[in-house]
This record gives sequence, structure tokens and C-alpha cells, in this order.
Amino acid sequence: MKKLISITFLLITTISFAQNKNFIVEDELIMWRYIYEDSTSISKLKSNPRLEFKTDSTGIIKKTNFSDKMLHPIVAEFKIEVKKNKYRVSVFNTRFIEEPRIINKDGLLIQATNEYTIEQALLKRNKTIKKPSLFNNSTETLNPHLIQLFTIKKPAKSDW
Repeated sequence: MKKLISITFLLITTISFAQNKNFIVEDELIMWRYIYEDSTSISKLKSNPRLEFKTDSTGIIKKTNFSDKMLHPIVAEFKIEVKKNKYRVSVFNTRFIEEPRIINKDGLLIQATNEYTIEQALLKRNKTIKKPSLFNNSTETLNPHLIQLFTIKKPAKSDW
């Protein structure tokens, strides 16, 4: 019984401290990359209200927190590369935006907004991604939202 508890504890701690493999460090920037196996045209992503396309394959993710209370709202840039029957999304220049705070300074009320990059939050001095804390793994929290964001959805048939 003690052996089973020890093995279970070891597995839980190993899993909870793992970084998501879709986040990589490249040229001192943390990037998220994911390859989708889908032959649908990426132009269908243009109808996603959270994405703003600048060109046919680049753009920005508009301010969103994906309705996840574990995340501050983010803004980021993206690039989509297409090959036969698949496409690769790269997300970079990710910035977290904390909710505005009211600061009283010498009788003046100032609204302060704090914005910080994903590199400031997760990059160590040796240019590797920090290990997550026990209850907050930002890469694991953010990953499923980004996968969902760039998944091409089949439009629902509506007869309005």
C-alpha cells in the first residue's frame, strides 16, 4: 500500500510540474506552435471574432481570457503556414493584461493597467521556461484554449 501511494504521489508531482511541449523558446521568445491535420482552407478562420487577420496568414489574437479565471486576458500575434492537408499555427509576442486597478496617489485617483509579456512571466535567465508552481501551470492552462481557438469549425447550418 505504501508503495502504491508513493508511486501515485510521484506521478502526480511529475505531471503537475511538466511544461506543455507546444511552448518552445526561440531567439529568446516563447512561442506556441501546433500542427493541425485538416485540409479545410484557413480562410474559414477569418470568421472567428477573436482573431484579426492582417494578411491571409498573419494577424493578432484580440484581448481575451477564454472565459478562464486562471488566465489574465491575453493579446498575441499569430502566423499560419499551410502544407498539403495540414496547417501550422505559431503564436508569439504574447502579452498578459491584468485588470485595471485604482491607485490613490496624493489625493488623485489613477487607473493603472499592468501589462507583461509571457517571457517576463515564464522565461528563466538561462533562456528556458520556468517550472510551473503546483497550482498554476500557465502553459498547460493556455494550451487547450489556443488549440480550440485555431481549430477550423464546420459552420452550423442556419436557415434564417
